[in-house]
Amino acid sequence: MPCYRCGTRQVDPEAGKSSMWRRGVVCEHQVLICPACQPAALADLSRCARCGSAHLIRRLDQVECLDCRLTRDAGPGAAPPTAPAGPAPDAGAGPAGGPASPADLAAEVARALERVLGRQ
Repeated sequence: MPCYRCGTRQVDPEAGKSSMWRRGVVCEHQVLICPACQPAALADLSRCARCGSAHLIRRLDQVECLDCRLTRDAGPGAAPPTAPAGPAPDAGAGPAGGPASPADLAAEVARALERVLGRQ
């Protein structure tokens, strides 16, 4: 899932390091926010009605606060938030800035599996 603001695709963090990406809920949809967009995008996140936390996740048509565990049904919400038109630099785009081909995505997955599983 790309960053909902700029469209940058998340890459696997190095072994032993945590990801700097942030997960949240905007317009009743779960989104990812890249480190570059975080300062401005954090204001867009939905907040918990009980504790005010932005530490929310959406799963199975419910939104849950990970801090106080309040769970509610997700409303109909607006259209899912999307990144601006056109891919961001190094956003996993294919040749000429178009979408990545299935072969490119398969190669990316193969490289990630090699890193994780240690195959050579």
